[in-house]
Amino acid sequence: MTKWKELFPEGRFIYYEGDDLMAFLRKIRAEFGFNPGSFASVLAANKGFHCPPEHLDAIYGSGRFPMGS
Repeated sequence: MTKWKELFPEGRFIYYEGDDLMAFLRKIRAEFGFNPGSFASVLAANKGFHCPPEHLDAIYGSGRFPMGS
């Protein structure tokens, strides 16, 4: 099975499509140890951020978070 990190070895710009952006940003920082950006910067990018390749499968490909492309 192909993994997202194999398809996007440089990472990928992905979009959060949920209703609680602040809680999502806090959870990503706490669970995955990287900062997807400030609330303002992510909101300015229409709730999008660059996701490092090592976290793509857990964040984008897992179905745990409401993500779009």
